[in-house]
Amino acid sequence: MDNYLKTLLDTFGTALKESDAVLEYTSAREAYMADTEITSAVSEYNVQRMLLEEQQIKPDADAALIESIEARVNALYEKIMASDNMKNLAAAENRLNALLAEINKELMGYIVPESGDSCGGDCHHCHGCH
Repeated sequence: MDNYLKTLLDTFGTALKESDAVLEYTSAREAYMADTEITSAVSEYNVQRMLLEEQQIKPDADAALIESIEARVNALYEKIMASDNMKNLAAAENRLNALLAEINKELMGYIVPESGDSCGGDCHHCHGCH
């Protein structure tokens, strides 16, 4: 990347960090990370999922043990997803992803102008088809 594009990207990145979507995501992520009850549940969930996968591939798998681990995994999942901090983080991630997709679509419009939705006849927002 040349210095001119790097400078533009730095300016854009600085402005992006101040956007509502990024600020909301950052705040939601900080609250989630500070929620030790949920982060502990997520850690346990990940360990239980690995144990479950290990048990499921064993040729002599213990059905009762698998059922017990599945029950624990499901209980942890429900607890995690019911958390307000997890709900807020998921919603903030969705909004951030939508913003990033919109940015990518706009950038692609400069690279491949015909990749836009379709021509609406109002060229003031068009990246140029001529």
